[in-house]
Amino acid sequence: MTLHLQEKPAVRRRDLTLEALRTLVNRALATRTECEGIHIRRIIVTEPDASGCNWEVEWPVFRPANTDPCHSQMRELIAHLRLRFNVGR
Repeated sequence: MTLHLQEKPAVRRRDLTLEALRTLVNRALATRTECEGIHIRRIIVTEPDASGCNWEVEWPVFRPANTDPCHSQMRELIAHLRLRFNVGR
């Protein structure tokens, strides 16, 4: 019996400038009615994590951003965008 290990394809993220990424995050966030008025003011560039993403957001302190349904919507949105984009260096 032959066993073949399948390699996972590397995730290719599109590189954006820090400002372009922040604009993209906020435009995507604006489509979530549960998060009306919430904006991400700061994106922090980090070393790539285990998935290869090199950024994270500074979570807003505005109360709706930290309670559901907005909190879960933001968490899902940010996770999705972290899979697709990186900050170009």
